[in-house]
Amino acid sequence: MAQQNYILHSFDCLNGATAARLHDMGLCEGCPIKVVQKYPFHGPVIIENDHQRIGLRYAVFTSLTEAE
Repeated sequence: MAQQNYILHSFDCLNGATAARLHDMGLCEGCPIKVVQKYPFHGPVIIENDHQRIGLRYAVFTSLTEAE
C-alpha cells in the first residue's frame, strides 16, 4: 500500500479528552500526517507525524481528515 498524505482538519468533532490527548502527542489542526497502514473492516489507522506513529480509530481518522 502506498503511503497517503492528509491534512488534519478541525478537532471540534471529537470529545474533549480525545482532542486533548492528540494535541498532547503533537497533532494539531493543519498538521500534515502520513497514513502508514489501514486495517480492513474499518479497523484502526496507523498514522505518522514527526517520526512518531500513532494508532487512531477509523471514526476518529475520518472525522479529522474528512476522508472516506
